[in-house]
Amino acid sequence: MKNVLYVFVIFIGVAAALFVSTIWIEMFLRMFFIPTEDPVNILVLGLDKDIGGTRRTDVILVASVDLEKKKMIISSIPRDLMIDGKKINSYYQSEGLEKFKKRIEQLTGITIKRYFIVDYDIFKFLGDELGPIEIFVDRPMHYKDVAQNLEIDFTPGYYKMKGKELLAYLRFRKTAEGDIGRLDKQRVIIEKLAQKALQKNVFALTELYREIKKRTEFNMEIGEVVYIFSKVKNNFQIESVPFPFYIAEDGNLYIDESKIEEYRASFATRQKRLEERYRYYVVNNTKNRTAGFGEKIGNLFSSKGYKPNNIFYEGVDVDIKKNAVLILRKNEGLKKFVDKLLTDVFSETEFEVVYVEDRLDYISKYLAIISELTKTGKKVVFPIDFIIILAGDLKI
Repeated sequence: MKNVLYVFVIFIGVAAALFVSTIWIEMFLRMFFIPTEDPVNILVLGLDKDIGGTRRTDVILVASVDLEKKKMIISSIPRDLMIDGKKINSYYQSEGLEKFKKRIEQLTGITIKRYFIVDYDIFKFLGDELGPIEIFVDRPMHYKDVAQNLEIDFTPGYYKMKGKELLAYLRFRKTAEGDIGRLDKQRVIIEKLAQKALQKNVFALTELYREIKKRTEFNMEIGEVVYIFSKVKNNFQIESVPFPFYIAEDGNLYIDESKIEEYRASFATRQKRLEERYRYYVVNNTKNRTAGFGEKIGNLFSSKGYKPNNIFYEGVDVDIKKNAVLILRKNEGLKKFVDKLLTDVFSETEFEVVYVEDRLDYISKYLAIISELTKTGKKVVFPIDFIIILAGDLKI
């Protein structure tokens, strides 16, 4: 699902860069005369390869872009969801795009005018054309599938990735529930690819745009794409709405009718509590590493309305001597949340907030912590937004 979203956003960025570089008058006029609804609802489909002449939707994603609030709400609809006795991903082949789009509208309760369809082969192309890009892998990634000729083998650290490696990295599946909406890593990749695209001259951009068009199908005018990009390019947020379903005794997926109306309403009213938006862990590296002290720390967080994903009261073996918060990369929204948390929970205790990617002296320490936390028996779910290290005096 996330890979398809990459191409959709990269396409918008490249199209916008091409527009700005050429300043074509016709496109400029189109940009202002094309009526663009707000929010803009887009059906994003990822198609698997032709097998026996069939084209099934491997990914079904609804993206609702709120231009005023600069926010995209996404919802992934399970491809194996049973609708009228058949899996929903089979209807694209049997009924065609327009009827398939109507089915998605009935499920979501929103009107969808735009669509963006992509085949997975495009990802290797983008990586080869725009790479290599530097990627920081924040956790072990190991997976092998002989049937798909797929092998993913990354240990934590920095990598310079092109097509094949980048595709493998993107295809690695997270195992945690709710990761569909946690797209910080994806946004970083998009930014890096977009930066590479902007370094190209107008002729190279034109050719890149043509190649992307060959590998995709969409009904959005270039002027409209540029307009949307211009509205959301700064402080853009992405949130997800999980589709309500249940697994029946026959092993199939069905709509959870008790939650479907709430799901439909959420496109207009989606709000998340801050503590639900971020995943963070607390590591107790103080001298007092008892279970009782760990419980005290947990009670302190909960009394202020915060809930860390886990508190490791026994600490980890890493050379950090003072209280610190480790954030992998800069993120203003996350920084505001961390500042508020520290003020609420540790108002009288000093903490150093560290952006790991900007501090060479902390990269090895961060990797050591990740290594310790991923040992057998540790309950850690990725991606991690930040880690709180308690190592100095705590005034609690």
